[in-house]
Amino acid sequence: MLKKRVISAIIGILLLIFLVFSGSLPFFLTVSVIVSLAVREYNRMLNIESKTLKSIISVAAVLIVFNVYLISNDFNYLPSGIIFFIIIFALYLYNLNNYQEENFIKNISHQLFSVIYIGGGLSFAVFLRDLNQGPFFATSALWLVLIATWLTDSGAYFVGKKYGKTPMAPVISPNKTVAGAVGGILTTALFIILAALFFEVLNIYYFIFAFTFPVIAILGDLFESCVKRSFGVKDTGTIIPGHGGILDRFDSFIFTAPFTYYFIILLLG
Repeated sequence: MLKKRVISAIIGILLLIFLVFSGSLPFFLTVSVIVSLAVREYNRMLNIESKTLKSIISVAAVLIVFNVYLISNDFNYLPSGIIFFIIIFALYLYNLNNYQEENFIKNISHQLFSVIYIGGGLSFAVFLRDLNQGPFFATSALWLVLIATWLTDSGAYFVGKKYGKTPMAPVISPNKTVAGAVGGILTTALFIILAALFFEVLNIYYFIFAFTFPVIAILGDLFESCVKRSFGVKDTGTIIPGHGGILDRFDSFIFTAPFTYYFIILLLG
């Protein structure tokens, strides 16, 4: 399992480096593909069989990413309120046409949640890649999130495997330990503090960010574990050998990306 994880990670990192530096448009298309695959996994957990509904949810999620691409490149874009209305209205029309009295609210809530959670969360990858504010330029903000998220996951995995005894959330995810969480937090905090020192920008906000970031990453991981447990699945997919599905790989990023973006905009920038 570890060998598969390492090989998949190396291939993924090399591919990601190429795609990030290939330009804003190719990166937007990459994120759109990732979003579509993640939505597909979620639809599978929901047992959605309708091709029409699958298409509506996928297009809705990608629409959010596309609008973010337009915003980040200073093109004409639709206000977020209009995007939100279009998505809700499309889901409403489908569920009205396929009305199920007892499950109407439940169905439309699950469908809307997948669009916001996946499309909304992953769209911040585009924001971060194109962000130029304060000490962050070119693609540096995106790399900060990607590396710090990976370090949190890796630190928690290796420290937890060696020293972990006390489960952190035994009901939600029995394999996650307190020692692993501490290892992930300290590993990432050290990286962020050292990076801030290297670029001579360390202040109280970076210090707060250094310890808050890995906590958000762990919460994102636990959140996806809650979702999987509610659907009774172990992994969201098998597309990434040794890692599971797209959602298994990007669960923390979906939380850390928007958190970092707004932390930069409001405090770090």
